[in-house]
Amino acid sequence: MQGGEQRNFIEQSARSDYQLSTMQPQEEQRTFAVFGINATMPPPLDPHAIIQRTEEVNAIQRMLSDTQGSAVILTGHPGAGKSTLAALVYNRFLRSRQAGIAWPAHLVWLSIGPYTTLPDVIDAILTAVNMRDPGLFLLKPEQQISTLLRALRRSHEDALIVLDRFELLLYPEANRAIAGQNTLLLFLDMLRTDLGASRILLTSYDSPYDTQGVGQARVRSYLVSHTSIPDGMTLLQRHGVRGSSDELSQVWQRCAGHIFSLILLSAILRLGGMTLSQLLHAPEYRALWAGEVMSHLIASVYHYLNPVQYLLMRTLSLFSAPVSLQGVITAITGAGAKPTDQPYVAIEHELNILKQLLLIQVTRGTDSQPAYMLHPLLRQYITEHYLEGYEHRLAQGLAALGVSAPPGPVPSGPEARQIALAAGHLQLVAYYQSVAREHYVPRAQRKGLHDIEPLIFIIRHLCLAMRSQQACDILFQEGLHESMVRWGAWSALIELYTGLLPPQGTLRKRDEALIACHVGTLYGRMGEYQQSHACFERALSIQREIGDQPGEAATLANEGEIFRIQGEYEEARSNFERALTLNERQRDVNLQCILLHNLGLVYHNEKNYQQAFTCYQNALKFVTDTHGAEHRGMILTNLGLLLYEQGLHSEGLSLLLAALRMRQSLQDPTITTLELFLKALEQKMGTDTYAAVCRDAQDKQRQVFSRFVGVDMRQ
Repeated sequence: MQGGEQRNFIEQSARSDYQLSTMQPQEEQRTFAVFGINATMPPPLDPHAIIQRTEEVNAIQRMLSDTQGSAVILTGHPGAGKSTLAALVYNRFLRSRQAGIAWPAHLVWLSIGPYTTLPDVIDAILTAVNMRDPGLFLLKPEQQISTLLRALRRSHEDALIVLDRFELLLYPEANRAIAGQNTLLLFLDMLRTDLGASRILLTSYDSPYDTQGVGQARVRSYLVSHTSIPDGMTLLQRHGVRGSSDELSQVWQRCAGHIFSLILLSAILRLGGMTLSQLLHAPEYRALWAGEVMSHLIASVYHYLNPVQYLLMRTLSLFSAPVSLQGVITAITGAGAKPTDQPYVAIEHELNILKQLLLIQVTRGTDSQPAYMLHPLLRQYITEHYLEGYEHRLAQGLAALGVSAPPGPVPSGPEARQIALAAGHLQLVAYYQSVAREHYVPRAQRKGLHDIEPLIFIIRHLCLAMRSQQACDILFQEGLHESMVRWGAWSALIELYTGLLPPQGTLRKRDEALIACHVGTLYGRMGEYQQSHACFERALSIQREIGDQPGEAATLANEGEIFRIQGEYEEARSNFERALTLNERQRDVNLQCILLHNLGLVYHNEKNYQQAFTCYQNALKFVTDTHGAEHRGMILTNLGLLLYEQGLHSEGLSLLLAALRMRQSLQDPTITTLELFLKALEQKMGTDTYAAVCRDAQDKQRQVFSRFVGVDMRQ
């Protein structure tokens, strides 16, 4: 605790107010379907449609059972079958457990999505192995990894963790902020260490490790390249492909044994109604087998979709997370539907066909109902060709469902695709708005990220619909930024902010500067200082350009606190003093209190106790019973620590005990550090001696407050 309590600095939490940040956790009541994870169960594997790949499963099982190993990475091109192979391995261990074989005690499957953060993954693992830490998100990266490592190394509590689509953490999509890289590097280092009896199985396009050193790092790679000719022919036959052995062999060769390509080909035959011989030999299909065969197969599948299937696939391509059947229907028609309604019946029928063709992936939602999403390769293709067949097929599909086509001109020109995608995302906004209305949790009752998840989806899709200012207004009006900071969801909040800022979004200049300041603060908290200060400079530049002196003062205060955390005390002091000068004109009492307190922390860190004492005293002058009372306990905490460090133990303890009561009465989530300090003091002194010292300190509180604080502030 030397040098002041470290968890407190100003953050702009709304457009016109400031606060000492409160970064401690609140307990969340939630199921295993944790925030940010697309699925916690592997996809269902139909034994009649999936090749069991026994030899490969055996090989991976042996690698996972190696006592010198910790992790196995299944690598390969998209569509090679990595996720299916991982699911087969998972099911092998599941059957073993059901047969009474002990290892592993915990089986965990996590499907990573485009917006998943590594803290989400760690939280999900800890939840699944019954070691959830409600304060995890507020720990430093090294502490998060240490907590995970302890959970994995427990005797008789070993686990097999499957992290599907790990490449999304290694290579985020272009519109995502790259936050939390320190945690990712630490996680990759952890995989090189002894995990006890636990193992981690990952799927990724490639390995993040230098392959020359992998053997010594306890991490092994397994390349999933192609299926064998016999397995490929069997797969085609199971999907209803009829042809001679020579024709089936030719298909395998032309698809290079790539599993998803074989699945696409079987889908084309069914959707297009042609024979295998026609597809292989007819002149009109010759271009299919030239160049990038898989890309041509995807294009052909999209071409042969009927109008309702086209609508389905087009709508699913916009979702970044699995969605229910009702969600798909609402996004397409603009309204919900009953199982007896025509849109429901028609969409469910076509959805089942596409599901049987393995063009749509199925998982289970939090309500155990099926949820659907596209294969990533299909999703990418459809969004890139979003206007292909747009007007004609869209009208036909909607007519088949008995739904009126949307009014307005058909998009045209160089930005037509972007306009059409934006309109599609607005349909998804309408769906998530209906979910938010149905499951709305008032701000005062929110306990965790699941309570605000529909609102987060609304903001994401508003940004993708080029409505970033509207998204920004919702974020602030609902206080989502405050909650996400308090719960520690900093990476997720940075991702939201990045979608609002240019070049992705367009905001009013004042809001752009405010959010840049917030992002700088979050990056600073995560130890990514270079990005932090770049964001602060961006904010300051805009604020000076538009003459926003209150915003500039707040940004200087936030950046100053990051400088202080870095140990750059001169820069921190300069920022605080400049902010104080600016605030002389604004007379923001709350900001003045915080600036003086944080300036006191700088002097405290430098052991300039007299200057720190003066700053703390001056900060307290701006605290009243009706204004800034939430800061009083924090300031008294640091004032008490200052006295204790100077050898005034009884006086310091008097203030610390008073601060403890104040902060407890306010349910201050940052109180943990003070409680730990007092606990350590008790252990050092012994219980009886500590109790006697506390009684003495409490007896002289009136005298101490009068002498060091200047007024009787005991409460």
